[in-house]
Amino acid sequence: MGDWQLSGYTEIERLGEGGFGRVVLARHDDSGTFVAIKYLYERYLADELYLSRFRQEAYLLQRVSSPHVVRLYQFAETPQGAAIVMEAVPGVSLRSVLRADGVLAPEAALAVLKGSLLGLAAAHEAGVAHRDYKPDNVLVGGQRESKLVDFGLAVLDGQAGLAAGTPAYMAPEQWAGQPGTPATDVYAATCVFFQCVTGRKPYRAEDPQALRNLHEYAPIPFGEVPEAVRGLVVRGMAKELAARPAGARAFVAELESAAAAAYGQDWEDRGLRRLAERAATLVALSPLALLGTASVLAPAGAGGVAASVPVAAGPVGKGVLGSVGAKVATIGVGAAVLVGGAVIAVTTIGAEETPAAAPPPAVLVAVQTRSETSSDPGFDLNAKYVAVSGYPDPATDGKINALLMAPVDDYADQVRDQLRATPPEGTAEMPHLTSEVRIRAHTPDFLSVRYDFTLDSDFLWHSSWKQSEIVNIDLKAASGLSPKEVLAASTLTDTGTALLVDRLHEVNGGELCPGYGDSVTDRGNITTRALTGEQGKRPGVQLAFGPDGADVVISQFELGYPTGCGVTRTITLPYEQVTDLLAPEMAARLPSVRTLPRPTPGSPSPAAPPAASPSVSPSAGVPAPGGDPLSVGRLTIGVPFGWTVQDQGLERVVVNGADCPDPQRYSNCAYFLVTDNARANAEQPSYEPGRPYRRSANGRACNAAGRKDLWQEGTATKVESGLASVGAVEAVYEKWTVACVPKGSGETSGPVSVTQRLWFLPKSQVVVVDEWGSPEVDRMLAEGTVG
Repeated sequence: MGDWQLSGYTEIERLGEGGFGRVVLARHDDSGTFVAIKYLYERYLADELYLSRFRQEAYLLQRVSSPHVVRLYQFAETPQGAAIVMEAVPGVSLRSVLRADGVLAPEAALAVLKGSLLGLAAAHEAGVAHRDYKPDNVLVGGQRESKLVDFGLAVLDGQAGLAAGTPAYMAPEQWAGQPGTPATDVYAATCVFFQCVTGRKPYRAEDPQALRNLHEYAPIPFGEVPEAVRGLVVRGMAKELAARPAGARAFVAELESAAAAAYGQDWEDRGLRRLAERAATLVALSPLALLGTASVLAPAGAGGVAASVPVAAGPVGKGVLGSVGAKVATIGVGAAVLVGGAVIAVTTIGAEETPAAAPPPAVLVAVQTRSETSSDPGFDLNAKYVAVSGYPDPATDGKINALLMAPVDDYADQVRDQLRATPPEGTAEMPHLTSEVRIRAHTPDFLSVRYDFTLDSDFLWHSSWKQSEIVNIDLKAASGLSPKEVLAASTLTDTGTALLVDRLHEVNGGELCPGYGDSVTDRGNITTRALTGEQGKRPGVQLAFGPDGADVVISQFELGYPTGCGVTRTITLPYEQVTDLLAPEMAARLPSVRTLPRPTPGSPSPAAPPAASPSVSPSAGVPAPGGDPLSVGRLTIGVPFGWTVQDQGLERVVVNGADCPDPQRYSNCAYFLVTDNARANAEQPSYEPGRPYRRSANGRACNAAGRKDLWQEGTATKVESGLASVGAVEAVYEKWTVACVPKGSGETSGPVSVTQRLWFLPKSQVVVVDEWGSPEVDRMLAEGTVG
């Protein structure tokens, strides 16, 4: 059998060979998007050990969501073969940069270390230790970013395994075969940092036993690194686990403090700029130069870097050097290109040839966090926001960043004004303001960002505090785009608004407030004034522009819908249904690069490595990146691809979207609840341990029994109790049978019943409720973490 190819893709060029199989650069036929596909070698298909490790790599990539980790699109397993489809990143390995340059300037080495630590931190927070961090597994791109790749040796934290890794960077405990931990990865990252600034590995020996002795007992060679960073090397390479930073994210704080003190506040900007210049030159020598012909978009929901740097590209199919349009000066004995863990050699061009033109300055668009505490009145803020940097004129950075920060300031001002107008009484808990942010589109001319705000407060608990705001920016003019600049003049009329509402109804199944039927005349709620806003208020309907269409965000509470409709509703209109409603200038700004298509119901998605080899259609489509973690209280679980999380006040509803036509209308779909019992209000009183779950002042309908007309008000019988593992913590487990009866009837038995499964973490006060009997719930909880 020849090399198997995944249906739906056209192979552009083979990038190299890895430990498990070959890696190719390919184009997705339907969308034209470039991807990297790792194919398992045919000889391993019958070997369950190799096959299970290949599945495990896909599964681990699915768990980790970070702009500093390569993204997974699809895992396909068929009788013909197995493949992992990942984003193709226009970058080169850190190893190739070190081969070309020998050493890095301290600021550049610190920038690489910071990016790697942030990627490792995301992995650790998903319960994954990399265990094989090394220069080969770090991508440095021409867009001022770095990404971790190749999680083939990674394991879930706390699981013991063989002493696997690369000896030059293995921590003492790893040599002894102990489980990989976050501190193990911190040690390896510090060893690589040492190599970046000195040009040498910290310990060198031909004999493996001698090398082990050096890592376990030799003094840390901190004297070889610049004095300003010696403390970081001493901390990161400490022999004892307890002497190292508690985790990668904690080490980032130490790094930033030391770097700013030694090299100034702009150390990272200078370091990233140097890395980008070198990486862009090396990328131009590879097939990945093809990726530079269009703007690169962060995947939906990634919350990460999205930047665009043109790179020379030529015709496809002429080999590595045949695809390079420009000539490059000598860079050393060779370079390497890394995609999804595969390294390939690239021949060096002679010194007499003309150097390529330097790439333009890279503009960085990144998600950052703003944390602060207000004392008058008292509240704290932990908000994610988007910031830009790298424009030649610093004033441009300032104008754009002011627009991007305005939603956070406005929301904080709302809370501040309310607290001053109605001060909390007694010992009410300090309100906590948080925000999530998503970069929906980024091109050289345009940026579209969505903010979702939440207020955690016993005093200001009303659902209206859950708000969303869209920021659309003309990057050339460094100015925000108002609704009147986004929408066509014809749309801002009664007739045009009605046309928009009709299309929203069509996409959303005929109603914008599901379940309320004729009691809500939602066609009259969305008016022209709702599109434009009035008297300085936020519009009730806002548009964000994603890679696949326009996200129409409807603030239902502001428009007068009942609270049962929800606070916000997002309906995505395909661009073919919205372009004629937009101003011509806005239509011209629409993203030209689409992400891969979203999966259709029943399409494959990565899940826990199965015991047997399932047969999955390789042509079912490529899922958009997903699988983000869900945190409630101290519990964090990984949400599988295809599942969605709906916010219902103090409850998080996790819906199995694979068999659910509309996850926002989930009453007929399989779902489970996760709730923080330490918080309560009049609508959602606390769950009472030892009793069935009825955390709603209005009662619970018998949705799982298919009876919306009956309620869980009949006799409840406990049929099982004991302990169950949630992460590494034992939870109280109970199973109840609850009779379904007419609401308020006082009856004790009915025609049907529901079965509740409850997990309760007494110390964390987290409750999980499943009434659909989904086995996925058991797996998600077993693999969760409790902080």
